[in-house]
Amino acid sequence: MKKFNIRKVLDGLAASSPVGGGGGLGGSGGAGVGCSLYPSGPTGAAVSPRETEVQENLTSEHFHICKTVRHGFPFKPTALAFDPVQKILAIGTQTGAVRILGRPGVDCYCQHDSGSAVLHLQFLINEGVLVTACSDGTLNLWNLRQKRPAVLHTLKFNKERITCCHLPFQSKWLYVGTERGNTHIVNIESFVLSGYVVMWNKAIELSTKTHPGPVVHLSDMPRDEGKLLIGYESGTVVLWDLRCKRAELRFYYDEAIHSVGWHHEGRQFMCSHSDGSLTVWNLKNPSRPFQVTIPHGKIQRDGKKPESCKPILKVEYRTCKNRTKEDENAAMWLIEVLSLDFHDAHSV
Repeated sequence: MKKFNIRKVLDGLAASSPVGGGGGLGGSGGAGVGCSLYPSGPTGAAVSPRETEVQENLTSEHFHICKTVRHGFPFKPTALAFDPVQKILAIGTQTGAVRILGRPGVDCYCQHDSGSAVLHLQFLINEGVLVTACSDGTLNLWNLRQKRPAVLHTLKFNKERITCCHLPFQSKWLYVGTERGNTHIVNIESFVLSGYVVMWNKAIELSTKTHPGPVVHLSDMPRDEGKLLIGYESGTVVLWDLRCKRAELRFYYDEAIHSVGWHHEGRQFMCSHSDGSLTVWNLKNPSRPFQVTIPHGKIQRDGKKPESCKPILKVEYRTCKNRTKEDENAAMWLIEVLSLDFHDAHSV
Protein backbone atom coordinates (compact mmCIF):
# COMPACT_ATOMS: atom_id res chain seq x y z
CA MET A 1 0.00 0.00 0.00
CA LYS A 2 1.38 3.47 -0.99
CA LYS A 3 2.15 5.76 1.93
CA PHE A 4 0.42 9.16 2.15
CA ASN A 5 2.83 12.06 2.90
CA ILE A 6 1.02 15.00 4.53
CA ARG A 7 4.16 17.17 4.39
CA LYS A 8 4.10 17.32 0.58
CA VAL A 9 0.46 18.38 0.65
CA LEU A 10 1.20 21.24 3.04
CA ASP A 11 4.19 22.35 0.97
CA GLY A 12 1.97 22.51 -2.13
CA LEU A 13 -0.64 24.64 -0.34
CA ALA A 14 2.04 27.02 0.89
CA ALA A 15 3.46 27.37 -2.60
CA SER A 16 0.04 28.30 -4.04
CA SER A 17 -0.69 30.99 -1.44
CA PRO A 18 -0.42 34.72 -2.51
CA VAL A 19 3.01 36.32 -2.20
CA GLY A 20 3.15 38.75 0.78
CA GLY A 21 -0.38 37.83 1.87
CA GLY A 22 0.49 36.35 5.25
CA GLY A 23 1.84 32.95 4.21
CA GLY A 24 0.32 29.55 4.89
CA LEU A 25 -2.40 28.14 7.06
CA GLY A 26 -3.48 30.20 10.11
CA GLY A 27 -1.03 33.02 9.38
CA SER A 28 -1.28 36.32 11.18
CA GLY A 29 -2.14 38.12 7.97
CA GLY A 30 -5.59 36.51 7.89
CA ALA A 31 -5.42 35.87 4.19
CA GLY A 32 -6.09 32.19 4.48
CA VAL A 33 -5.40 29.73 1.72
CA GLY A 34 -5.56 31.29 -1.79
CA CYS A 35 -4.62 30.63 -5.40
CA SER A 36 -2.21 32.68 -7.51
CA LEU A 37 -3.13 33.83 -11.05
CA TYR A 38 0.43 33.19 -12.22
CA PRO A 39 2.28 29.85 -12.22
CA SER A 40 4.73 29.38 -9.37
CA GLY A 41 8.45 28.90 -9.71
CA PRO A 42 10.64 26.22 -8.11
CA THR A 43 10.86 28.21 -4.83
CA GLY A 44 7.14 28.87 -4.62
CA ALA A 45 7.33 32.51 -5.87
CA ALA A 46 4.86 33.67 -8.56
CA VAL A 47 6.27 33.96 -12.11
CA SER A 48 5.46 36.99 -14.35
CA PRO A 49 3.82 36.30 -17.76
CA ARG A 50 6.89 37.83 -19.45
CA GLU A 51 9.04 35.12 -17.91
CA THR A 52 6.76 32.36 -19.12
CA GLU A 53 7.97 30.67 -22.28
CA VAL A 54 5.36 30.53 -25.07
CA GLN A 55 5.65 27.91 -27.75
CA GLU A 56 5.34 29.78 -31.09
CA ASN A 57 3.93 27.53 -33.79
CA LEU A 58 3.14 30.23 -36.43
CA THR A 59 5.52 30.72 -39.36
CA SER A 60 5.69 33.06 -42.36
CA GLU A 61 3.76 30.52 -44.42
CA HIS A 62 0.66 31.21 -42.32
CA PHE A 63 0.55 34.86 -43.44
CA HIS A 64 0.02 36.46 -46.86
CA ILE A 65 -1.17 39.81 -48.21
CA CYS A 66 -4.31 39.94 -50.30
CA LYS A 67 -6.31 42.80 -51.79
CA THR A 68 -9.82 42.98 -50.41
CA VAL A 69 -11.34 46.23 -51.67
CA ARG A 70 -10.44 49.64 -53.13
CA HIS A 71 -12.49 52.47 -51.75
CA GLY A 72 -12.88 56.07 -52.85
CA PHE A 73 -11.35 58.21 -55.57
CA PRO A 74 -7.86 57.13 -56.74
CA PHE A 75 -4.94 58.78 -54.95
CA LYS A 76 -3.06 61.56 -56.82
CA PRO A 77 -5.07 61.59 -60.10
CA THR A 78 -3.24 62.98 -63.14
CA ALA A 79 -5.46 62.25 -66.17
CA LEU A 80 -9.11 61.57 -67.06
CA ALA A 81 -10.93 60.11 -70.05
CA PHE A 82 -14.60 59.30 -70.67
CA ASP A 83 -16.32 57.01 -73.14
CA PRO A 84 -19.79 58.57 -73.75
CA VAL A 85 -21.14 55.41 -75.40
CA GLN A 86 -20.03 52.79 -72.88
CA LYS A 87 -20.44 55.30 -70.02
CA ILE A 88 -17.09 54.43 -68.44
CA LEU A 89 -14.55 56.74 -66.84
CA ALA A 90 -10.78 56.12 -66.78
CA ILE A 91 -8.62 57.79 -64.14
CA GLY A 92 -4.83 57.76 -64.33
CA THR A 93 -2.61 58.35 -61.30
CA GLN A 94 0.89 59.51 -60.50
CA THR A 95 1.96 55.97 -59.61
CA GLY A 96 1.08 54.50 -63.03
CA ALA A 97 -2.29 53.05 -62.05
CA VAL A 98 -5.47 53.32 -64.13
CA ARG A 99 -8.90 52.94 -62.51
CA ILE A 100 -11.89 52.30 -64.78
CA LEU A 101 -15.33 52.99 -63.33
CA GLY A 102 -18.78 52.56 -64.83
CA ARG A 103 -22.22 51.55 -63.70
CA PRO A 104 -22.60 49.81 -60.30
CA GLY A 105 -20.38 46.74 -60.27
CA VAL A 106 -18.04 47.97 -63.02
CA ASP A 107 -14.69 48.67 -61.37
CA CYS A 108 -11.42 47.71 -63.02
CA TYR A 109 -7.81 48.34 -62.00
CA CYS A 110 -4.74 48.41 -64.26
CA GLN A 111 -1.11 49.06 -63.41
CA HIS A 112 1.80 50.02 -65.67
CA ASP A 113 4.87 47.93 -64.96
CA SER A 114 7.14 50.98 -65.07
CA GLY A 115 5.18 52.80 -62.38
CA SER A 116 5.52 56.07 -64.33
CA ALA A 117 2.86 58.74 -63.98
CA VAL A 118 -0.04 58.63 -66.45
CA LEU A 119 -0.09 61.95 -68.31
CA HIS A 120 -2.87 61.42 -70.86
CA LEU A 121 -5.73 59.01 -71.53
CA GLN A 122 -7.68 58.46 -74.75
CA PHE A 123 -10.58 56.06 -75.30
CA LEU A 124 -11.32 54.50 -78.63
CA ILE A 125 -15.01 55.31 -78.36
CA ASN A 126 -17.15 52.17 -78.05
CA GLU A 127 -14.16 49.96 -78.95
CA GLY A 128 -13.09 48.74 -75.51
CA VAL A 129 -9.58 50.09 -76.10
CA LEU A 130 -7.67 52.70 -74.10
CA VAL A 131 -4.49 54.62 -74.97
CA THR A 132 -2.25 55.82 -72.15
CA ALA A 133 0.71 58.20 -72.34
CA CYS A 134 3.17 58.01 -69.44
CA SER A 135 5.94 60.26 -68.15
CA ASP A 136 8.61 57.80 -69.30
CA GLY A 137 7.78 58.63 -72.93
CA THR A 138 5.71 55.53 -73.70
CA LEU A 139 2.37 55.15 -75.47
CA ASN A 140 0.43 52.05 -74.43
CA LEU A 141 -2.59 50.44 -76.09
CA TRP A 142 -4.78 48.59 -73.57
CA ASN A 143 -7.38 45.95 -74.44
CA LEU A 144 -10.34 46.28 -72.05
CA ARG A 145 -12.52 43.60 -73.64
CA GLN A 146 -10.92 40.72 -71.75
CA LYS A 147 -11.34 39.72 -68.11
CA ARG A 148 -8.03 41.24 -67.11
CA PRO A 149 -7.02 44.29 -69.20
CA ALA A 150 -3.59 43.95 -70.79
CA VAL A 151 -1.23 46.03 -72.91
CA LEU A 152 -1.35 45.06 -76.59
CA HIS A 153 1.26 47.47 -77.97
CA THR A 154 3.82 49.93 -76.59
CA LEU A 155 5.50 52.75 -78.47
CA LYS A 156 8.52 54.51 -76.98
CA PHE A 157 9.51 58.15 -77.59
CA ASN A 158 13.22 58.36 -76.79
CA LYS A 159 14.16 61.92 -77.75
CA GLU A 160 10.92 63.80 -77.04
CA ARG A 161 8.59 63.95 -74.05
CA ILE A 162 4.85 63.59 -74.73
CA THR A 163 2.80 66.60 -73.67
CA CYS A 164 -0.51 66.18 -75.51
CA CYS A 165 -2.62 63.53 -77.31
CA HIS A 166 -5.75 63.62 -79.41
CA LEU A 167 -7.71 60.88 -81.16
CA PRO A 168 -10.63 62.06 -83.34
CA PHE A 169 -13.87 60.09 -83.23
CA GLN A 170 -13.74 56.92 -85.39
CA SER A 171 -10.30 57.86 -86.69
CA LYS A 172 -7.30 55.57 -87.07
CA TRP A 173 -4.81 58.42 -86.55
CA LEU A 174 -3.61 59.45 -83.09
CA TYR A 175 -2.01 62.90 -82.86
CA VAL A 176 0.81 63.22 -80.32
CA GLY A 177 2.32 66.57 -79.32
CA THR A 178 5.73 66.80 -77.71
CA GLU A 179 7.76 69.13 -75.51
CA ARG A 180 9.84 70.22 -78.48
CA GLY A 181 6.76 71.59 -80.25
CA ASN A 182 6.47 68.84 -82.86
CA THR A 183 3.31 66.86 -83.63
CA HIS A 184 3.62 63.18 -84.56
CA ILE A 185 0.93 60.94 -86.04
CA VAL A 186 0.49 57.31 -84.93
CA ASN A 187 -1.50 54.66 -86.76
CA ILE A 188 -3.80 53.30 -84.07
CA GLU A 189 -4.28 49.97 -85.83
CA SER A 190 -0.62 49.00 -86.24
CA PHE A 191 0.51 51.34 -83.44
CA VAL A 192 3.53 52.61 -85.32
CA LEU A 193 4.66 56.13 -86.18
CA SER A 194 3.80 57.40 -89.62
CA GLY A 195 6.24 59.50 -91.59
CA TYR A 196 4.01 62.57 -91.23
CA VAL A 197 5.38 65.06 -88.67
CA VAL A 198 4.23 68.66 -88.17
CA MET A 199 7.48 70.42 -87.25
CA TRP A 200 7.22 73.52 -85.09
CA ASN A 201 9.40 75.63 -87.40
CA LYS A 202 7.03 74.93 -90.31
CA ALA A 203 3.89 75.60 -88.28
CA ILE A 204 4.88 79.12 -87.21
CA GLU A 205 5.89 81.96 -89.49
CA LEU A 206 9.38 81.84 -90.92
CA SER A 207 10.07 85.34 -89.62
CA THR A 208 9.46 84.16 -86.05
CA LYS A 209 12.73 82.91 -84.60
CA THR A 210 11.59 82.14 -81.03
CA HIS A 211 10.44 78.63 -80.12
CA PRO A 212 6.64 78.48 -79.51
CA GLY A 213 7.04 76.07 -76.60
CA PRO A 214 5.56 72.62 -76.01
CA VAL A 215 2.33 71.52 -77.66
CA VAL A 216 -0.47 71.89 -75.08
CA HIS A 217 -3.53 71.32 -77.27
CA LEU A 218 -4.51 69.24 -80.30
CA SER A 219 -8.00 68.96 -81.80
CA ASP A 220 -9.56 68.40 -85.18
CA MET A 221 -11.78 71.08 -86.64
CA PRO A 222 -15.51 70.33 -86.33
CA ARG A 223 -17.01 69.27 -89.68
CA ASP A 224 -13.53 69.07 -91.25
CA GLU A 225 -11.20 66.33 -90.02
CA GLY A 226 -8.56 67.42 -92.50
CA LYS A 227 -7.63 70.44 -90.37
CA LEU A 228 -5.85 70.23 -87.03
CA LEU A 229 -5.74 72.98 -84.40
CA ILE A 230 -2.38 73.07 -82.61
CA GLY A 231 -1.94 75.15 -79.46
CA TYR A 232 1.52 76.03 -78.14
CA GLU A 233 2.35 77.03 -74.60
CA SER A 234 3.64 80.47 -75.57
CA GLY A 235 0.17 81.54 -76.75
CA THR A 236 0.46 80.69 -80.44
CA VAL A 237 -2.32 78.69 -82.11
CA VAL A 238 -2.00 77.25 -85.62
CA LEU A 239 -4.72 75.79 -87.83
CA TRP A 240 -2.83 73.16 -89.85
CA ASP A 241 -4.14 71.76 -93.14
CA LEU A 242 -3.26 68.06 -93.09
CA ARG A 243 -3.95 67.55 -96.79
CA CYS A 244 -1.90 70.47 -98.06
CA LYS A 245 0.72 70.11 -95.28
CA ARG A 246 0.80 73.80 -94.48
CA ALA A 247 -0.45 76.31 -91.88
CA GLU A 248 -3.74 77.82 -92.99
CA LEU A 249 -4.19 80.31 -90.12
CA ARG A 250 -2.07 81.53 -87.21
CA PHE A 251 -3.26 83.21 -84.01
CA TYR A 252 -0.93 85.02 -81.60
CA TYR A 253 -1.52 86.09 -77.99
CA ASP A 254 0.92 87.22 -75.30
CA GLU A 255 -0.29 84.89 -72.51
CA ALA A 256 0.44 81.18 -72.09
CA ILE A 257 -2.32 78.78 -73.16
CA HIS A 258 -3.74 76.08 -70.90
CA SER A 259 -6.78 74.89 -72.84
CA VAL A 260 -8.64 75.35 -76.13
CA GLY A 261 -12.26 74.55 -76.94
CA TRP A 262 -14.03 74.58 -80.30
CA HIS A 263 -17.52 75.89 -80.93
CA HIS A 264 -19.60 73.11 -82.49
CA GLU A 265 -20.04 75.11 -85.71
CA GLY A 266 -16.27 75.25 -86.22
CA ARG A 267 -16.20 78.97 -86.90
CA GLN A 268 -14.59 80.07 -83.64
CA PHE A 269 -12.76 78.67 -80.64
CA MET A 270 -11.93 79.77 -77.10
CA CYS A 271 -8.60 79.71 -75.24
CA SER A 272 -7.92 79.85 -71.50
CA HIS A 273 -4.69 81.52 -70.41
CA SER A 274 -2.31 81.63 -67.48
CA ASP A 275 -3.57 85.03 -66.26
CA GLY A 276 -7.15 83.78 -65.91
CA SER A 277 -8.31 85.35 -69.17
CA LEU A 278 -10.46 83.85 -71.90
CA THR A 279 -9.99 84.77 -75.53
CA VAL A 280 -12.50 84.01 -78.27
CA TRP A 281 -11.09 83.79 -81.79
CA ASN A 282 -12.96 83.99 -85.07
CA LEU A 283 -11.49 82.21 -88.09
CA LYS A 284 -12.42 85.15 -90.30
CA ASN A 285 -10.19 87.52 -88.32
CA PRO A 286 -7.08 85.74 -86.96
CA SER A 287 -5.17 88.98 -86.33
CA ARG A 288 -6.75 89.66 -82.93
CA PRO A 289 -9.20 87.96 -80.55
CA PHE A 290 -12.89 88.57 -81.07
CA GLN A 291 -13.43 88.86 -77.30
CA VAL A 292 -11.20 88.98 -74.18
CA THR A 293 -12.62 88.47 -70.69
CA ILE A 294 -11.27 87.74 -67.20
CA PRO A 295 -14.41 86.30 -65.55
CA HIS A 296 -12.85 85.75 -62.12
CA GLY A 297 -10.65 88.86 -62.01
CA LYS A 298 -11.36 91.81 -59.77
CA ILE A 299 -13.05 94.60 -61.72
CA GLN A 300 -11.30 97.98 -61.55
CA ARG A 301 -13.36 101.05 -60.73
CA ASP A 302 -11.68 103.23 -63.32
CA GLY A 303 -12.73 100.89 -66.11
CA LYS A 304 -9.29 99.41 -66.69
CA LYS A 305 -8.58 95.78 -67.46
CA PRO A 306 -9.54 93.43 -64.56
CA GLU A 307 -6.73 92.13 -62.40
CA SER A 308 -5.14 88.81 -63.28
CA CYS A 309 -6.11 85.73 -61.28
CA LYS A 310 -5.47 81.99 -61.19
CA PRO A 311 -5.33 80.26 -64.58
CA ILE A 312 -8.35 78.46 -65.98
CA LEU A 313 -7.02 75.00 -66.73
CA LYS A 314 -9.92 73.70 -68.82
CA VAL A 315 -12.56 75.37 -70.94
CA GLU A 316 -15.18 73.84 -73.25
CA TYR A 317 -18.15 74.98 -75.27
CA ARG A 318 -21.37 73.29 -74.17
CA THR A 319 -24.49 73.95 -76.22
CA CYS A 320 -28.00 72.53 -76.33
CA LYS A 321 -31.08 72.74 -78.51
CA ASN A 322 -33.42 75.73 -78.06
CA ARG A 323 -30.75 77.49 -76.02
CA THR A 324 -30.56 81.20 -75.29
CA LYS A 325 -27.44 83.31 -75.11
CA GLU A 326 -27.77 83.56 -71.34
CA ASP A 327 -27.97 79.77 -70.99
CA GLU A 328 -24.87 79.29 -73.11
CA ASN A 329 -22.88 81.84 -71.13
CA ALA A 330 -24.01 80.36 -67.81
CA ALA A 331 -22.94 76.87 -68.85
CA MET A 332 -19.59 78.18 -70.01
CA TRP A 333 -18.93 80.03 -66.75
CA LEU A 334 -19.94 76.95 -64.76
CA ILE A 335 -17.29 74.86 -66.51
CA GLU A 336 -14.69 77.51 -65.72
CA VAL A 337 -15.63 77.56 -62.03
CA LEU A 338 -15.49 73.77 -61.83
CA SER A 339 -12.05 73.84 -63.43
CA LEU A 340 -10.83 76.32 -60.85
CA ASP A 341 -12.28 74.31 -57.97
CA PHE A 342 -10.60 71.13 -59.20
CA HIS A 343 -7.29 72.96 -59.48
CA ASP A 344 -7.57 74.30 -55.92
CA ALA A 345 -8.47 70.88 -54.51
CA HIS A 346 -5.65 69.16 -56.40
CA SER A 347 -3.06 71.67 -55.22
CA VAL A 348 -3.88 71.20 -51.52
